[in-house]
Amino acid sequence: MDNRSIQRFIRECDMRDMVYALKNANEQITTVIFSNMSTRMKESIQSDMEVTVNVRLKDVEEAQQRIVGIIRRLEEEGELIINKGGKDDVIV
Repeated sequence: MDNRSIQRFIRECDMRDMVYALKNANEQITTVIFSNMSTRMKESIQSDMEVTVNVRLKDVEEAQQRIVGIIRRLEEEGELIINKGGKDDVIV
């Protein structure tokens, strides 16, 4: 996804889901997500991640699935574009 699409789905996400989902995310994903947030939001989520301990993997996976659901819905509504490669490339 491009930065605009990432910013679009972040606005739709519950911040608790974002905290849980990022608990298990790799550094590359975390960096991309944080680079598309305001400094204030980033600091708030990082702070919440530090104090949120002993999170069940089931809760993390459920939060991630809710976020994926938001992304899919926004893609279906034409609100964001997921570049999957191949013939469907979009020229901006």
